[in-house]
Amino acid sequence: MARRKSRPAYAQIEMNLIPMIDVMFFLLVFFTLASRLSESEHVDMSLARVSAGASSRAVEETRYIINVLPDDNGGALGYLLNGTTYAASAEGVGQLALALADGYRLNPTLAVHLRADRSTQYMWVEPAMRAATTGARIAGGGALPRLNLVVEIPSGSGTHGS
Repeated sequence: MARRKSRPAYAQIEMNLIPMIDVMFFLLVFFTLASRLSESEHVDMSLARVSAGASSRAVEETRYIINVLPDDNGGALGYLLNGTTYAASAEGVGQLALALADGYRLNPTLAVHLRADRSTQYMWVEPAMRAATTGARIAGGGALPRLNLVVEIPSGSGTHGS
C-alpha cells in the first residue's frame, strides 16, 4: 500500500490590533498636549506691521516665546513665558532672565521670539530683550542669544524667504 504524505495545515493569520490601538492613544494624547502648549503661547494682541521684504518666516526650531502683556495706555502688565507671568518690574525681569537661562542650559541654540502689541511703548519691550541676553550670559556654556521680533505681515504682501 502506498503511503500518502499529509500536507501540513496552513496556519490562520490573525491581526493583533492592540499595538495599533496603543499607538493611536499615544498620538491622541500627544496632539492634545501639543495643541494646549501652542495655545498657552498665544496672547491676543495687535502685532506691528512691516512692509514686504523686511522680514522672513521663522523656521521650526526650539523656541521660547515672550509675550509683552499690553496695558491700555501703552504700558505693560507683565511678561508671559511658558505659561508663567513675570511682573513688569526689575525683579520680574530678573526672574524672566533666570527662566530663560534654564532654557539656554537645555539648548544653547534656543531662539527667543518676542511678541508685543503695536501700541506698547518700547520702554516696556526693551527689558524683555535685555532679559534674553542676560539669560544667555547667565547660562554660559557658549549660549548665544537669538532674539526674533514677531510681526504681522499685511495680507497680500510677499516676503523674502519662506
